[in-house]
Amino acid sequence: MKIAVQDNLEEVRNFLASQGYEVVSPSNALGAAAMVVTGDIDAREEEHTLALATNPTITTYAPVINAAGKSPEEILQRIREVVGERKA
Repeated sequence: MKIAVQDNLEEVRNFLASQGYEVVSPSNALGAAAMVVTGDIDAREEEHTLALATNPTITTYAPVINAAGKSPEEILQRIREVVGERKA
C-alpha cells in the first residue's frame, strides 16, 4: 500500500517502510491510500480533510493524517483506521 509522507518526517518514513508500506513524497502521491503531514489541522478537521493528488488525466483524493505530536506507531494506527486495514 502506498502512503505519501511529508519529506521532513524521516522517522515516520523509515518506520512505515519497515512495516512494508510503499512510502512516497507528497509530490508523487497519485494512488496513495493516505497522506501524512505536519500542519495546523485539528483532529476534527483531520477526519474531513482529503489531499488532492493529480496528473494530467487522473485526480484522486486521500485522507490526510496530521503527524504533529504523534509517534510513528500512533501514525500507523491512524493509517490503519482511515484505510480500513486490519492489524496483521
